[in-house]
Amino acid sequence: MARKRSKRTTTTFFFALLSIIAFCAFVPVFAPLPSLSSHSNHHSQHKKVTTRKFEIANDMFWKDGKPFQIIGGDLHYFRVLPEYWEDRLLRAKALGLNTIQTYVPWNLHEPKPGKLDFEGIADIVSFLKLCHKLGFVVMLRAGPYICAEWDLGGFPAWLLAINPALRPRSSDPNFLRLVERWWEILLPKVAPLLYANGGPIIMVQIENEYGSYGNDKAYLHHLVTLARGHLGMI
Repeated sequence: MARKRSKRTTTTFFFALLSIIAFCAFVPVFAPLPSLSSHSNHHSQHKKVTTRKFEIANDMFWKDGKPFQIIGGDLHYFRVLPEYWEDRLLRAKALGLNTIQTYVPWNLHEPKPGKLDFEGIADIVSFLKLCHKLGFVVMLRAGPYICAEWDLGGFPAWLLAINPALRPRSSDPNFLRLVERWWEILLPKVAPLLYANGGPIIMVQIENEYGSYGNDKAYLHHLVTLARGHLGMI
């Protein structure tokens, strides 16, 4: 009898010990998982507040917080009929490009003083929207001088008829007044298409190859200030 009781006691103790071990093993499984839950919530909240952003840091390009490699090529809207824009952009995409670069020729959009043209082959806004629709980002070369193997580097011919003669590509006040008047028309049109505003434009270039032409830093600083006044910090 004593042995039987001893066996029963030992068996009961053994099963009780197993139960405690099993309980301890499974408690973490059924316990709340705050780390996973909070990470998920944090990730969800992060996605909600994330804004579109393109920047240069640590000698790299960053798009929305991730490294970005620009694989770009030039496609000038003013050299291709609008009917072929999409075809040419799709060909660029098939080549592996992710970035389109284009100039803006002032003389196309203002062939005569005060006579503005943003239709047909001059419809830059439609071109930029099409780039965006097809998944490209855009580097916009707004001039006012573009070179681009284009008549007068994009300057309207009527600038040459003004007296006293202007000094283009300089801080000549009379020249700058005309640039300001032109950019007051152009830049507000493209501002809604900046990357931060939901559009494709990641960079805007001021002037073109100026270092091989002159050293009027006041002119360049004026253009930068003027551009930022309309576009903000890109």
